[in-house]
Amino acid sequence: MSYSELADRVEKMARTLGSARRLIGLEAENTLESIVAYLAALSSGNPLLILPAGGGSAANTLLDAYDPDLVVRASDGEAVLDVRREETRHELHPELALLLSTSGSTGSPKLVRLSGDSVQANASAIAQYLQLHSGDRAVATLPLSYCYGMSVVNSHLLVGASLVLTDLSVVDPCFWEMVRAEKVTSFAAVPYTFEMLDRVGFEHMELPSLRYITPAGGRLDPDRVRSCAELGWRQGWDLFVMYCQTEATARMAYLPPTWPKSIRTPLAWPCPVDPSGWTPGWMKASSCTPGECHAGVCRTPPVSGNFKLTGDGKTG
Repeated sequence: MSYSELADRVEKMARTLGSARRLIGLEAENTLESIVAYLAALSSGNPLLILPAGGGSAANTLLDAYDPDLVVRASDGEAVLDVRREETRHELHPELALLLSTSGSTGSPKLVRLSGDSVQANASAIAQYLQLHSGDRAVATLPLSYCYGMSVVNSHLLVGASLVLTDLSVVDPCFWEMVRAEKVTSFAAVPYTFEMLDRVGFEHMELPSLRYITPAGGRLDPDRVRSCAELGWRQGWDLFVMYCQTEATARMAYLPPTWPKSIRTPLAWPCPVDPSGWTPGWMKASSCTPGECHAGVCRTPPVSGNFKLTGDGKTG
């Protein structure tokens, strides 16, 4: 599907959602229908409650707790709307765009409120340091309901790149046939993904179009990082180790592929911040000076082989 065709479908879906601003629940799948509904809600100013695909207890708990006015599900290649009410019963913040569930690593999962500016800023930073361009083709290896998976969609759409949507597992031989046929340039991974890659003999595969792999979503053993980075050097692709937090929309720090030996240090390189402290002109917030980085930001060079202690870094 071309971007022009996608825009037409998004516009049509936005009209279906209506002009009244409501809280929309989206059972997010790795399908075109889910992405169209996601983009339509964002473009029409309707806040989205992102739900796990397929229903289940996790989705039902969120539905009961947050009571969206409308729920969108994909069924047989079509988006099905469950309209609960024509007007919202919620008090919706004017900047609210997304409600995303955290991983629950520090307890039960919580929802994070994100603005459209936050989503765009994160996607822009990711696109910058991965040097994304319109020729890139990412395969959807992670759920759209997971902030990391969603950030892959956001960052690639931002630069006019391509997405290969699938529900195939990396252990399925058909997945790798598709990767070769579609000339996939990247895929996102979590630590468990690398265990599965070992099982399918990934190190012996020939993937000439692969440009980089991005592990995040949990700690990857330092020895594993080094071995994967070395494999990438031999085969012609890069390994960008990343750190994610839902509160930052998704990926907020990364380890450049040239630094695998520094993996034991506690702080990776943060996502790009303008050296002058100025943020894009469209970035505004009530808690900071408009257009300016208000909080202290570390500006000292990255360290390797030791710890960066509190007070070591110059802030501005």
